[in-house]
Amino acid sequence: MVTNSEVSSDLPDKPASDNDLLNKTASDNEPPDKPASTLNLKGRLRARLQLIGGALASIAAIGAIAGGLVGYWTVWKTLRTDVFPDKQQTQREATARPDIAPRLSLVVLPFANVNNDPEQDYFADGITTDLTTDLAQMPGAFVIGRGTAFTYKNKQIDFRTLGKDLGIRWAVQGAVRRNGDQVRVNVSLADIASGRDVWSDRFDGDRTNLAALQDQITARLARSLNIELIQAESRRSEVDRSRNPDAMDFTMRGWAKLYEPQSKIQNAQAQDLFDRALRLDPDNVEAMIGKARCLAVGVNNRWSASVVEDKKQAIDLIDRVLSKSSASASAHTTKGLILLFGRPEEALAEYDAALEIDPNNPSVYASKAIALVISGRAREAFSPVQLALRLSPRDPFAFQWRFWLCHAHLHLHQYGEAIEECGRSVNLNSNLYAYVDRPLDRSNRGVHRRIR
Repeated sequence: MVTNSEVSSDLPDKPASDNDLLNKTASDNEPPDKPASTLNLKGRLRARLQLIGGALASIAAIGAIAGGLVGYWTVWKTLRTDVFPDKQQTQREATARPDIAPRLSLVVLPFANVNNDPEQDYFADGITTDLTTDLAQMPGAFVIGRGTAFTYKNKQIDFRTLGKDLGIRWAVQGAVRRNGDQVRVNVSLADIASGRDVWSDRFDGDRTNLAALQDQITARLARSLNIELIQAESRRSEVDRSRNPDAMDFTMRGWAKLYEPQSKIQNAQAQDLFDRALRLDPDNVEAMIGKARCLAVGVNNRWSASVVEDKKQAIDLIDRVLSKSSASASAHTTKGLILLFGRPEEALAEYDAALEIDPNNPSVYASKAIALVISGRAREAFSPVQLALRLSPRDPFAFQWRFWLCHAHLHLHQYGEAIEECGRSVNLNSNLYAYVDRPLDRSNRGVHRRIR
């Protein structure tokens, strides 16, 4: 198996002529009396800027022909490789050394619903999920996935045990009270080693301005952790925010339903809630993403009565979102889900785009792994799953991620390891049946082993 520290970058190889271009630029354009190291550095910088400038110019030309989509992606890959830092470095280091908690490692525990009304749980859960997403995009942060965090809901928590189990240093806790349109959120940040709160505050707002309230909380938490919070394009913009409180409410209910154990009925109920939101606010970004995801889940699970129509509708919804907010990690993830079966290489590009925005999303790493297997690149699939399991070790979908590891081993003819991973998968979900075909010798005879 690939070791924890081996992670595929999935970046295209640099053309062989690039080094020649860099060296030629350095030697031809500087006076001979300058030190060689200075010549080389300046030459490389100049050449790199020329490459990027040329690529940006290419975008303009391609944009006139085809909307600039292909050119945009090419330049983004160049900028990501040559200019921007690797946003997933923290996650890789934490996976390679799980015994060392990253400095900015944290979990957002499910916020308490102090209304004493279980029907309002979706509201507190929605705030928790949104806050997790926002904090996950902070520079250098390592944030435990929502799936694992919610296994601690309504449970007494020992911070030291929590820190040891998850390999983290901080815990965010909170409580939500809703009275009509008025919302009060109490938030605290605890140092897990000492178990003491290092910061706490109260935030008041109304349901119509919930996103702005969440932004205030994120900013205060960032300052408390001594992080310079960069206002990235991916964060919710004023354009993305729904102004219809009832549409927002249906959207939050839809996402809460979508996070429940997956079934055909549950998926249809979630889609109905997103439809109701969109009838009230046709431009609701989160509702469009949610409906597209329901359609994709229906198609991929063979619940759809019209696969072609549902896939087209899902793509249309996501393309509308990306035309408004091109750096939405959730939209890229959903588009990857739509493209996964049939166009896995395109799905990989979407998953990579999502991870550039949110490098702490375990489900995207896991989805990337199965896309790699389907694309015939099984050897590269192990590291993304290991990252997913580090970010969310108690995730409800961990059994599926283990099953995908089993698939990767099978593609590489590593039958013993495949049986072992399928066994782990079954141990996590007793409803799962796994089968492994293993040849016994060079003849066509083989053994069909059922694991449960």
